[in-house]
Amino acid sequence: MNGMQDTSVFLLLQILHLSKYQAMKRMEALDLKPSQAGILFLLNKHEGISQRELAEKIGITPPSMTVALKKLESREYILRKPDQEDQRIVRIYLKEKGIQCVENILKEMEDLLHHGMSVEERLLFRRLTMQMRDNLFASKDLKGMDLCALMKETRHSGRHGF
Repeated sequence: MNGMQDTSVFLLLQILHLSKYQAMKRMEALDLKPSQAGILFLLNKHEGISQRELAEKIGITPPSMTVALKKLESREYILRKPDQEDQRIVRIYLKEKGIQCVENILKEMEDLLHHGMSVEERLLFRRLTMQMRDNLFASKDLKGMDLCALMKETRHSGRHGF
């Protein structure tokens, strides 16, 4: 090893920052701000989430969320619909353009990250990174914590950098 720069922790941090930069470049090419892209990616996992829940998960104020959603809606990425049981609640859904946007960025990033790796190496990498994640969640400091809340806490506290 070449000192601390080659430890697993630093390699993972480098991969995180490099992949974030690459993803941001792809979003910029689509004229998406990071918060707008974050909304699309979150909706990909939590379709039909309420506008209020979405603002909480992203970590922005409801008025800022309203502005971001209006822009995404005007560009045909999302659809806002009132909840069928409670008309005061607005549910957010990805439209086909939003789904394609997320899928294209994810595919480009996966291809970039796994370039030169065999299918077996990709599967092994996935298994190992999932094990690392599970090991961290099993630690006494993180037991029972929610990943979204943890990400929001580290994003706002500045504790994610070394």
